[in-house]
Amino acid sequence: MTGWRDVHIGREGDRCVIEGVEVWKHEWRWINGQTISLPHPFDSSQRFSFSICEIRTRQRPIRFAATKLPEGLWAFYVPA
Repeated sequence: MTGWRDVHIGREGDRCVIEGVEVWKHEWRWINGQTISLPHPFDSSQRFSFSICEIRTRQRPIRFAATKLPEGLWAFYVPA
């Protein structure tokens, strides 16, 4: 995983879909406590610590990075 790209920013429980899966409808598993520092999707001068998470589906695991931002927003990145 050398690079990441932003895919969504929104409120908790919204219709965030990653690889065809609605992330708020599944349990997230934090991958070995891993985090990564990534820029805010709208302001690259701000960096946040994102948890690297995974959702297990019947087809395959879905991996992404997520963090809670100020004002109740969440940002999501996926491996590039």
